[in-house]
Amino acid sequence: MFNKINKLKEYISKEIKIRGPISFRDYMELCLYQDDFGYYSQRNFPVGKDGDFVTSPHASRLFGCLLSVQVKECFENIAYQGDLNICEIGAGSGILSKDILEYFKNFEPSIFNQLKYVIIEPIQRRKEVLRENLSEYLDHIVILNALKEIDEFKGVIIANELLDAFPVHVIERNSKGIFEIFVDEKEGKFFEIRKEITNKRLLDYIRRNLSDIPEDYRTEVNLAIFDWTRDLSAILKEGYVIIIDYGFSKEEYYAPYRNRGTILGYSRHQTTEDFYKMPGLIDMTAHVNFSDVIEAFESEGFFCEGLTPQWAFLGGLDFERTVKKVLGEINPFSPELAGIKALIFPQGMGETHKVFMASKNIKKRIPLKGFSIKNMLNNQLR
Repeated sequence: MFNKINKLKEYISKEIKIRGPISFRDYMELCLYQDDFGYYSQRNFPVGKDGDFVTSPHASRLFGCLLSVQVKECFENIAYQGDLNICEIGAGSGILSKDILEYFKNFEPSIFNQLKYVIIEPIQRRKEVLRENLSEYLDHIVILNALKEIDEFKGVIIANELLDAFPVHVIERNSKGIFEIFVDEKEGKFFEIRKEITNKRLLDYIRRNLSDIPEDYRTEVNLAIFDWTRDLSAILKEGYVIIIDYGFSKEEYYAPYRNRGTILGYSRHQTTEDFYKMPGLIDMTAHVNFSDVIEAFESEGFFCEGLTPQWAFLGGLDFERTVKKVLGEINPFSPELAGIKALIFPQGMGETHKVFMASKNIKKRIPLKGFSIKNMLNNQLR
């Protein structure tokens, strides 16, 4: 463990010596994605009840089954010839992929027989884990390094807790103006410095959204959302995008009381704001600004279908019928019921996590089940 920390510290220190102080965004990217020592480059990064954090698929396999109900409805609205396609970006160890494939195999065999499941995963160690965990479905899956390896895609794209792991720019206002946070190093220790903002895209974003933040206010900007959406638009000919993540509208995100931003480190279900002590051994995330997500998709010509809390999205997907079909009668004291509660209760992921969907070139437009209970898309979020 400590050898890994030291190796990554050495790597980052060399980068700083070569380049000078690096932006927090670049530091975060190295901590999470550096090929050999980054957090997500581990063969089995710790996730689940015994790991650093829990995602919805780890809470209950019902999550993947309910999501499959929405995917099936999307398939019905797409003009298909040939394979039925799903693309999951950031599949982790493949738990959600497996639950979706298993659902279609057991309950929708006609769809399963035509199903092609594409996974985007650039890290070799993670590819090995995916092939092991999805070994019974190898005839249905394709693992690619990047979206650009797909010439043209027609189907459903899924991103579950992906956008929160995009590296972010951190900014702060003091009495002299708004500055960007950079990371420097001295005698083996990393520390923050403030530098004048020179990134033109970041400056433009601040002018449009954050020019009036108060003094001593610190927050982050996720420009990668716009790049990622552009990449999606380049390959998606017809279909839907489903994004599940925790986040806020821009009014909530940049509220005066949230003056330290949202970025946190996670280790063994404990949070930390010390990002410099154990680089590569803590997960680093920032909440998603869903107003930015909406803006990004609309600017690329998508139709924004809806945004809703996870409890409402799952509740609209034939919830009771799907529970009985997949799980049967549930013991009120069973771990399965506890997992379902974690998905939908406000004190779990039911309110903190949001589901956003957008579509492109869908001619048969009908209201989607996932937004039948609640749809937050209105002028307040744009």
